[in-house]
Amino acid sequence: MVLDNGMIIWFVITLIFIGIEVGTLALVSVWFAFAALILTMTSSYIENPTHEVYFFITLSAIFLLLTRPIVKKLLARRKPIEERIYGQEVKILKVLEEGIYEVKLDGKYWRAISHETLEVGDHSDVEKIEGNKLILVKSNKK
Repeated sequence: MVLDNGMIIWFVITLIFIGIEVGTLALVSVWFAFAALILTMTSSYIENPTHEVYFFITLSAIFLLLTRPIVKKLLARRKPIEERIYGQEVKILKVLEEGIYEVKLDGKYWRAISHETLEVGDHSDVEKIEGNKLILVKSNKK
């Protein structure tokens, strides 16, 4: 199999969509990555670049429609974020500013606010979420 410009372009597009997918940690572009991968392998058989684009759009739509019910079922089983993290205990990793901290919860790094003074290594409980910050209260557990 000889590489042509179309194959190289679709391979680069595949890598871009895979990069977006890995970077977002959410199902955002996986359908496009699969469609671009298929076009990487088949673009040498399609003479018109416009047809390649139509084929890409069609494949992406098919992948999206086929996987949507599966994704909906998986997401329906997952508890809302409030139910998953309220009351969870976190460890203070960094003090960013007075009253603003960095913690790790649910595999993600969060900025957290507490009206109580906390030190690195202290444990706190998540009281609630305001915007994209966790509100912490000092943990009673030792």
